[in-house]
Amino acid sequence: MPNLLIYGVTGYTGRLATQHAQQLGLEIVVGGRSETIKTFASHFDLSYRLFDLKDPKHIDSALTDIAVLLNCAGPFHRTAEPLIDACILKKVHYLDVAGELDSYKLAEKHDAEAKAANVMLLHGCGGSVAMLGCLAGHAVARLRNMTPTRIDISLYVVNGELAPQEATNTIQLDFDDGAGPVTNYPVTLPDLITLRRYTKVPNIRTFVHAAGDAFPTGDLAALPDGPTGADGSVARLVLHTVNGYTFTGKGSVEGAKKVLAGAVRAGFQTPAEVSGSRFVEVVEGSSIKDF
Repeated sequence: MPNLLIYGVTGYTGRLATQHAQQLGLEIVVGGRSETIKTFASHFDLSYRLFDLKDPKHIDSALTDIAVLLNCAGPFHRTAEPLIDACILKKVHYLDVAGELDSYKLAEKHDAEAKAANVMLLHGCGGSVAMLGCLAGHAVARLRNMTPTRIDISLYVVNGELAPQEATNTIQLDFDDGAGPVTNYPVTLPDLITLRRYTKVPNIRTFVHAAGDAFPTGDLAALPDGPTGADGSVARLVLHTVNGYTFTGKGSVEGAKKVLAGAVRAGFQTPAEVSGSRFVEVVEGSSIKDF
């Protein structure tokens, strides 16, 4: 009996996730709100559940006999809350691939309720949240007994509070690709919330560097210049991985597989908290390097 429901499979990421789940031999059922889900399910020889997120009863019915829901349907500020509400009611673990800061604030809001129901809310189980969380975990471990004070991975997190960041506050980072240090610009990523939860480091800044048209299809690397220890020491690591779409599609399903196997912690969690900082390496082509 399928116990993983993947919602939003007709989108690009949902399709990749479905294909990877089948490659892993997982028993899945696919879900969506439009009639196209029928054609999609037939193509992949899968069962499907058609339901409208505007109707809580439809969602509740669709989650019958489901242990884990993987939501691949954005925008997540519209899809996450009705699915989270239903998952808590039906005691189904909720996973998604959200890259929107607001959806992580939503997870914080539902944290206590999810814990009471023994339900896990695992946002960003693929994509930058998984990538950067694992990378930050390695960097913090490098500092050993020192207390990390800052991670540079624009809003700027100062002692746990979100604060504005000037667009001109760039930093120079080396992605270990032969190009040397390049300019990185501040950008608002959900890692502002998840990295603080996972590492307990109070000051988080997130940046991005995009070269030419490589962002959607080229290799991605993420390098925080930190964390910085209380004594001024700095740990520098680089993550080389596949393009973001491939990582998200595969990484989210790898995360779901671990949850199905029992890697569960109630309430709002991050991928690195649940699966450890080496989780990123389950996606072929991903490796973390010290330098």
